[in-house]
Amino acid sequence: MKNVVKRVTLVAVAVPLLYALALYIPFMNHLPLILIILVFVAGSAVELIRMLEPQAGPLRILAAIVFALIPPIAVYAYAIVNPASSFLYRWLMPTGAATLACFMLSGLPLAFSRQRNDIMAAARTATSNALIALYPGAMSTALLAVPSINENGGRLIIWYSLIVFANDSLAWLFGITIGRTRGIVAVSPKKSLEGFVAGMTGSLAAAMAGPFLFPGIIPRNWLALFVAGLSCGFLVIAGDLFESSIKRAVSVKDSGSIIPGRGGILDSFDSLLFTAPVFSGFLVILRMT
Repeated sequence: MKNVVKRVTLVAVAVPLLYALALYIPFMNHLPLILIILVFVAGSAVELIRMLEPQAGPLRILAAIVFALIPPIAVYAYAIVNPASSFLYRWLMPTGAATLACFMLSGLPLAFSRQRNDIMAAARTATSNALIALYPGAMSTALLAVPSINENGGRLIIWYSLIVFANDSLAWLFGITIGRTRGIVAVSPKKSLEGFVAGMTGSLAAAMAGPFLFPGIIPRNWLALFVAGLSCGFLVIAGDLFESSIKRAVSVKDSGSIIPGRGGILDSFDSLLFTAPVFSGFLVILRMT
């Protein structure tokens, strides 16, 4: 019961704040909202490196933060400098360039290992760096690209968050109340089929509600919205299970404890990361960019 109260309180405080930032502070492509996203990216990197390398010291943690922040900051900076370029170009070009740069940098310790005994340790470090540059680094770039689309970027972010949070909230609610069919995925045996179905239904409903919530902004292309809802709904679940697989591999329950009722930053950010690139792709399909 205490966990339920914490989650409800968090939603009651955080959601209005985020929506206010998305709607009413468009300054520099919604800079306050962008800064919050970057904080979540950095926090996710800290939690991830601590799971992958429990003995990581301050400099190693700082390096993880840098690798995670390079791709999203590159996307935001490019959108500010080149506002007239197409959405796909503003998003994918700096993402690709920054991610490649991170990958090459992550491989330097391995390439220049001085002793044979250092090779395995360098390989683990390079692997961790590359993973962090991709997740949460590159996968967060869509979240920074969407606000730069046009004057409706903040509303599109709200629509996207509804698709994700409707899934997460309904899956959790139905899972703890009527969830009976459990053990269907090995990485998270407490997840229930009933929760998965409720979550998918939530994402689908939120996607289809877009034209009613934001008329004139989101087109009534019902087939595309239906496919977008199903695709995003599936990836919300996949993102949660992907992070669960990492936690199970390193034998931890939560990525952290900073967020009341939810655990760590990555525990709350995982589904957003996995779903954002596909959501942005559907914005292109719907010709909203």
